[in-house]
Amino acid sequence: MFIVKQGMLQVTADDGRALATLSDGSYFGEISLLNVGKNGNRRTANVRSVGYSDLFCLRKEDLLHALNDYPEMREVLKEAARQKLARDAKPQQDEENTENERRISFTNSVELADTLGKRLEDLEKLVLTLAQEIKTTNKSVVSLQKQLTKVYPNSKDSSSSSSDSDS
Repeated sequence: MFIVKQGMLQVTADDGRALATLSDGSYFGEISLLNVGKNGNRRTANVRSVGYSDLFCLRKEDLLHALNDYPEMREVLKEAARQKLARDAKPQQDEENTENERRISFTNSVELADTLGKRLEDLEKLVLTLAQEIKTTNKSVVSLQKQLTKVYPNSKDSSSSSSDSDS
């Protein structure tokens, strides 16, 4: 276990994510010495000095001997270690949640794209139907104009002659 006498250290996870910054009076290494967490006595993070640092080193045997004399401190250190592990695990859980949200968002986007594609196909069919209806209506209008021209043959001439006389 190490105790920071002077200086600043950065604690990082194996993936490089910054977990904490330690300074004078902070300590680390107790998690592995006390077998706290699911990794047992394995290290849980990396610690790197930011500039010059001076540390005290407490060997495992010396720590365990001191904790035998002060058993309540063993529980205090274990609880502090559990809280560190929980705090350090939270960003990873947040990252996992974010990844799950991205997957859900992607799935929703794919479903939305499929739905929009189907609606676009439906809209294209409606436009084609409307175009066919317009074509049919135009044919009906032309047919009606021809019939009206037969019934009223002079009406077309009189409208064109009145526009001729205006010029």
